[in-house]
Amino acid sequence: MKHWKNFFKFYILKLRTVNIFKRLFVMFIFVTLLPITLYGILLYNKSSEIIQDKVNLSISEALTQISTSINEKIEKVRNDSIEISYLEEIQDVLINYNDYNERMKNKVKIAVTDKMSKKYVFDNIVSEITLYTLTGAKLNVYGNNTFTVNLKSDYFNEFLDICHSYNGACVWKAINHNYEKRIASGVNNDRNYILLGKAIKKKSDGKIIGYMIMAIEEDKIRNIYEKISSTMNMQVFIIDNNDIVISSADLNTPVGEIYPNNNVLKEIQDSHNITGNNYHFSELNTMIYNFPIEQAEWKMAALIPLTYLQSDLKIILKNFLLVGFIGIIFGIIFTLAFSITIISPINKMITGIKSFEKGDFSLKLVEDGNDELTILTRQFNKMAEEITQLLDNIKMNERQKRKLEIQALQAQINPHFLANTLNTVSFIAKLKKETSIETIINAIIELLRDSMKNDDSLHTVQEEISLIKNYIIIQDYRLMGKFDVEFQISPQILDFQMPRFILQPIVENAIIHGIEPSCRRGLITIAGKCKNDQLIFSITDNGVGMRIEELALDSKNNTVEKNSRFSGLGVSNVNNRIKLMMGDQYGLKVLSEKGSYTTILINLPVITKNPISESREEHHV
Repeated sequence: MKHWKNFFKFYILKLRTVNIFKRLFVMFIFVTLLPITLYGILLYNKSSEIIQDKVNLSISEALTQISTSINEKIEKVRNDSIEISYLEEIQDVLINYNDYNERMKNKVKIAVTDKMSKKYVFDNIVSEITLYTLTGAKLNVYGNNTFTVNLKSDYFNEFLDICHSYNGACVWKAINHNYEKRIASGVNNDRNYILLGKAIKKKSDGKIIGYMIMAIEEDKIRNIYEKISSTMNMQVFIIDNNDIVISSADLNTPVGEIYPNNNVLKEIQDSHNITGNNYHFSELNTMIYNFPIEQAEWKMAALIPLTYLQSDLKIILKNFLLVGFIGIIFGIIFTLAFSITIISPINKMITGIKSFEKGDFSLKLVEDGNDELTILTRQFNKMAEEITQLLDNIKMNERQKRKLEIQALQAQINPHFLANTLNTVSFIAKLKKETSIETIINAIIELLRDSMKNDDSLHTVQEEISLIKNYIIIQDYRLMGKFDVEFQISPQILDFQMPRFILQPIVENAIIHGIEPSCRRGLITIAGKCKNDQLIFSITDNGVGMRIEELALDSKNNTVEKNSRFSGLGVSNVNNRIKLMMGDQYGLKVLSEKGSYTTILINLPVITKNPISESREEHHV
């Protein structure tokens, strides 16, 4: 036992000196090429009698399943076309197309796309749905607008006339991308399509209100039978009642045109007239199968050479099982033998990784081979050493950074000292009965105290309004009562949470850049409400107004941002803060008219409790 154990260990170490590629190549030879070679020799030297009935049965069942699958897909598309044509959005846009703007049209497309996406989660057979009004207006409601099927005018009008005459029934047409009389150049030059067209009727009175064309890429149908076609060396194609090719496994057979071989068409017609079987021998040394696609009134034909049917399936199956069994045995043996040489070092590395997860970087793996895994082990050990060194450097840098931050804080002016000093000035003004100075100083103190808080913290809407009122007191004295402020704040939002210093920079912008340059008395309206689960503020001034491009919300281009502010925050800064804290769907929107007014809309989420404060409370507990 010990002797075998030593031999096994020697075997593993010996193979570890050979790189993985050579090991896998040898394993490939024994596991794959050897069985395939034996299988090919046995097949070449064997012959068998024909078991035609069983082969026919097998092929018939496979083709029946394919025709059933195609029938199901066509029926699904046909049913979907009926369902979509009666959607309220489709009915309304065709009836009132002239009243629809681009946003409303896009809403229709979103509705149809959402419905189609749910229907075709795993099999998106329909690539495009396009609507046409009775006046010829076009609206794509599903698929990529850039790659719409572009029919030439004459053929398009002819197609719609047929749809009209069918009075709501489905019309199927196949389109060859190389057929210049039907397809305009420049769009989808490499694809064939199957088009489903139908007239859309008004639900109330049944009158035709427009048309719908659903485009199905021909290869979506061809993929259903293409594999079996190539496997069995058969020619499979689908034609309609006019012998027009709808789909073909042979890419050289033109889709949308009459099938080019008249002899085959005659044989298909003969097989269609035979009752009791869906196949027959033809004079072309082929077996012709014929299956109806009833949902679209098509026929699926399959032509199989007799040479394929004459192979000895029983002996082939027996030999296949024999060789397959031998191949599996060899595969298991050699796979196990070679896998051990790979799995063993990998397991060691997994152990090292788990040690890393626990924070132990001291583990060093044994480098006992000369292959790629050994190189990987060596790199693993090197990485562990580098990570350990990196952690030591990070700790040292953090200590140095903390030291520099303390030095920087010591060099700053203490805002609390400034607030206390202003309190003293306010007290003296009160003693001197200088009420104006006292009012301004108190307002400055309140603003200063707010500015000393964490800039990313949240407070209530009521606190934000109080902050704005203190700021307005200062500006009112500065401009000597040149403007009035009207608050229209809904009481229900006063306890909602919002970021600090959001409204103040906007009001400041309205006063300095709107009211102050104006020659008339100013009016600033500050409104706030809750709508659609969103907190919406609007700040409107009747100042000089501006063109939209004069106020870029991009802080890099905003010249207003460069001017000094009490808060140090510009309008673009507010917009960026909102997006960073709340998400890109929130932020500012500017509405303005030169010489008349400026309105800035602020869109925020509804927050009923400060998440930062809540987190601190939980941490404190």
